[in-house]
Amino acid sequence: MTAATLITGASSGLGLATSLELAAAGKPVILACRSVERGEAAAERICGEVPGASVEVLELDLASLASVRAAAESLGVRPLGGLVCNAGVQFITGTRRTGDGLEETFATNHLGHFLLTTLLLDNFVEGARIVLVSSGTHFGPRRSMGFPAPRWTDPRTLAVPAEDSSPKAGRVRYSTSKLANIYMTYELARRVKDRGITVNAFDPGLMPETGLSRDYSPRAKHVYAVLTPMLVRAVPGARSVSDSAADLAWLATSTEVDGVTGKYFVRRKPVASSKESYDRSRAEQLWDVSEELVKG
Repeated sequence: MTAATLITGASSGLGLATSLELAAAGKPVILACRSVERGEAAAERICGEVPGASVEVLELDLASLASVRAAAESLGVRPLGGLVCNAGVQFITGTRRTGDGLEETFATNHLGHFLLTTLLLDNFVEGARIVLVSSGTHFGPRRSMGFPAPRWTDPRTLAVPAEDSSPKAGRVRYSTSKLANIYMTYELARRVKDRGITVNAFDPGLMPETGLSRDYSPRAKHVYAVLTPMLVRAVPGARSVSDSAADLAWLATSTEVDGVTGKYFVRRKPVASSKESYDRSRAEQLWDVSEELVKG
């Protein structure tokens, strides 16, 4: 039996499109979703488009450490062929806290995935792939259409920051969490290099069709929706969800990248991430502090 690939945030957007790609290629998939109802609707859609697809739904709220532990426990010793850490949030209306008292962007985009990954390490079969979806926003405005640059600091402060409800602060928290994804990619790749598991980061490009604008004002969301087709065609780096999903599914399964690890992929090419992202001391500190923060 082929070991399944688990995909977070799989009920819509890039996660759902990637799950469809994998199912169409005959790969079993586990849709890890905050809403079981939406996950089951996604599974029904996949099975409708890919008759005979092997699809399961796993309840997972990355903003809740208890939910992450419960999801990992429910899998038991189930062998996994891959993990795609895709789910992500961006908030521009206030500093949101999780039930664990953590800033929600950092908690969801980094800590939830960190805990899930580390809890499942013994489930991965030889040759398993772990892919973390990052973003070009970690480069800063010159490479991300003016999106504010990350603002790195002690991970404890990133997890429990001072209140700052400005829209820019929310965007900075997002780009910083995407930098954290790359630090985790590189550090995890070093830690599992002798276990036959590869770990890479993936930049899907600007995808106007996804739900990251859900926290914008109604007017901004309307303008964004109207401009989406134009942005995909005209803006360098902008991509359709289907195109990015095809590349992400390729990175998660293709024999062309067997053994390739610790890289940052744009489309189907490993490229250099930001100079800042190669700071090994930061990556090690993030790992150690993350272990402290997720302790039960």
